[in-house]
Amino acid sequence: MKAVVKYGKGKGLVEIREVPEPKIKEDEILIEVKAVSVCGSDLHIYHDSHPYWPPMILGHEFSGVIAEVGKEVKGWKVGDRIVSETRTGSCGVCYICQSGFPQACEQKRPYGIGINGAYTKYVAGPPRLLHRLPDNIPFEVGALIEPIAICVTSILERCGLQAGESTMITGPGPIGLISVAISKATGARLIGVTGRGSDEGLRFEKARELGADFTINVDQEDPVQKVLEITEGLGVDILIETSGGEKAIHQAFEMVRRLGRVCAIGISGKDTVSIPYDRGIFKALRYDFCFSSSWTAWEKTIGLISKGLLPAEKLITHKLPLEKWEEAFHLLENLQAAKVILIP
Repeated sequence: MKAVVKYGKGKGLVEIREVPEPKIKEDEILIEVKAVSVCGSDLHIYHDSHPYWPPMILGHEFSGVIAEVGKEVKGWKVGDRIVSETRTGSCGVCYICQSGFPQACEQKRPYGIGINGAYTKYVAGPPRLLHRLPDNIPFEVGALIEPIAICVTSILERCGLQAGESTMITGPGPIGLISVAISKATGARLIGVTGRGSDEGLRFEKARELGADFTINVDQEDPVQKVLEITEGLGVDILIETSGGEKAIHQAFEMVRRLGRVCAIGISGKDTVSIPYDRGIFKALRYDFCFSSSWTAWEKTIGLISKGLLPAEKLITHKLPLEKWEEAFHLLENLQAAKVILIP
């Protein structure tokens, strides 16, 4: 079968290769991949700026159907429509796993990062990570459940966004746009998004389509001044940082109100980032670093999409065959796409 393989450490070193179909163990299932979404992490891996363990097939945001079931597997059958969490390798016995957070286990080796992923036809893995995909959710939308579940974990479960609160989202990339949709579905009374001049086209338009009340081009106006003006000097209840940019991280401390919260999702790619520590103390801010997704967030995400409360399909701007993965990467790196779906 054809697969997009990251075959070594270093920038690039990705190509389409013929690889053998995976053989499942008795306690595993084989998934036929129907759709896989390109993640920013895939781009970081391509550029050698994200942890990964080559050689491996890329791809961790995917949906599909069960093609084969191991003899020891119960509760699943061939033909079941599914999506899968990515936390393969979590040990299950450490303090973090036993506390109910296996997604943060140090031993975790996700699909497409630590083991073979979904930029191919078949993926083998443990059934404990599966969630049923309702018939009314297309496979292409199902491939978006993983990044949406990350945002649900971060924004709703960890940072506790409530209906009637105001939100500011720094960065209109895929995670930022998902954060807009979640804020809207939750009932936020005010939703703003910051971005650069290069976001003025597709990404700001998508942000408004998904529910943003206003956008701020930081190349043209001061986002802190604008947010304080809109909130009559108070600041927003919760700031969702998805850009990973040092300046945006610094400005978050001024855009959020006293006793407000900063929900940090964006990866900076740097060893250290400067923050106004004392300003955070004097404003009594809560700063939550967020990572990965919980089992409950996957179930919530599936429910929100299935009931039509979260229009995930609006995030998809391109669908391409797997062989055009390089075009997909190019579109995302040049800010010409929101989410790109590859079809094996």
